[in-house]
Amino acid sequence: MKAVLLYGSRRVEVSDVPVPRPPRGWVLVRSELSGICGTDKAFYTGSYKLFKSPLVPGHEVVGVVVEGPEGLVGRRVVSEINFPCWFCSYCRSGMYTHCPSKRTLGIDFDGGMAEFFVAPVEALHEFKLEPELGVFVEPLAAVLRALRLKPVRPGDRVAVIGSGNLALLAVQTLRYVGVGVDLIARRGSFKAGYFKGLVESVVYVDEVGDSQYDVVFEASGDPGALDLAVKVVKPMGVIHLKSTPGSRVSASMTWAVVKEVDIVGSRCGTFREFEGAIGLLERGIVKPRLDKVYSLDEAGEAFEASLDPRYFKVALKP
Repeated sequence: MKAVLLYGSRRVEVSDVPVPRPPRGWVLVRSELSGICGTDKAFYTGSYKLFKSPLVPGHEVVGVVVEGPEGLVGRRVVSEINFPCWFCSYCRSGMYTHCPSKRTLGIDFDGGMAEFFVAPVEALHEFKLEPELGVFVEPLAAVLRALRLKPVRPGDRVAVIGSGNLALLAVQTLRYVGVGVDLIARRGSFKAGYFKGLVESVVYVDEVGDSQYDVVFEASGDPGALDLAVKVVKPMGVIHLKSTPGSRVSASMTWAVVKEVDIVGSRCGTFREFEGAIGLLERGIVKPRLDKVYSLDEAGEAFEASLDPRYFKVALKP
């Protein structure tokens, strides 16, 4: 089969590799579409060191089951990205996304930027909409995971830092749960204008005041944005960290202590958040934006395009 192989900083090849064989209890999925996410970009640029090389990236993936239980074959599915052992104390405590033995699709286990990928049956969710929406289930589930861990409260003043795909999903989700949202973006951001009908206001980094917001979602992918979040959050406020740039950050933790800020890290969604994300997409409550689709043979061009500040989402199609 044809697959995208990532070897390190801006080293991408498209090669023929063997079709993966699903172990017992797993399925073989024909990939229909795979989104390029912030973690993929960090792997590609080299700010996030690869866990394996070469890696077939891709965990924002949707496809059709071609080998597995009879009831699943022929169905379109999206896959959770954590493949745990189900036997350790973390798994048995309900924290299977933190299983120390887990394999993570497109991170340390070959993902969906190929003609086929494999996944365990219990990781799959049936998806009845078009593939162009399926690539947004995983990042939307990650937004819901943050809100599951630390919900916003009625009347909270909320800001989202960033103007990319995750920010777009977060803004729409926050509006749905009933809070007003400001977007904090760089002056001159091409995508910030897209938010003007979705947020209370667009505020630029160089004009935002101190201690303005009860809750701040940091979704920019910028390692320096935590410092901005600490600045703009109110005392006793909450900062949700959603960026995974790979590089270390520098922030005024003194002010985080003085303000008694609650900093909440959250990762990918569990079964519950995946089902919730699918429901939001099915009902049209969250409307993502897919800008460009490339073939696998154009993987290098696709990764470069994903770094273009004009685009929310770029995907690869076998």
